Amino acid sequence: MKDIISRIKGIILAPRQEWERIASEDATILDLYRGYIVFLAAVPPFASFLGSWLFGTHGLHPTFSGGFMRAVAQYALSLPVLFMTAFVISMAAPYFDGRSDDRRALALVAYSFTPAWLAAAFGLVPGLRFLDVLGFYGVYVFSVGLTRMMRVPKDNLDVFTLVALFLTVAMGALHAWIVSILTPAQLL
Repeated sequence: MKDIISRIKGIILAPRQEWERIASEDATILDLYRGYIVFLAAVPPFASFLGSWLFGTHGLHPTFSGGFMRAVAQYALSLPVLFMTAFVISMAAPYFDGRSDDRRALALVAYSFTPAWLAAAFGLVPGLRFLDVLGFYGVYVFSVGLTRMMRVPKDNLDVFTLVALFLTVAMGALHAWIVSILTPAQLL
């Protein structure tokens, strides 16, 4: 747990230095999932579930079982969607004069999602959900890590960051659509 907190602190407060440390690590995809992703990816669905169950959303309170099932579906699907996003970024890197590397792309995506995952904790408190916007700091974290992790030259950095942002939004929409199919609103 100490390692996770240290990594979060580094990503948020000193991303350039933290990317240098990350680039020198030889963590496998499994290591990234077991040691970081599975913990932080749980924050958005379960914070949203607890906030809406305890305080309601737009005057509605989901049932505990329905809301919990939806949070589990969101969480379970977020893990492969994260890898798919990283895989596409890895495949796109050579088109921007970078290197294709699935492991490094997953590290780039996972650590760049850190601000968004943490900002989602504001879903627990009514009226603070608008602070999710702080998660956009992850776009900066991504652009800082892109050159180091995928070897994308600085000339292509802005365009590739926009492509990755578009991809992330598209994958998020796909994720939300699949979750809505698996856990329809009437079950909540």
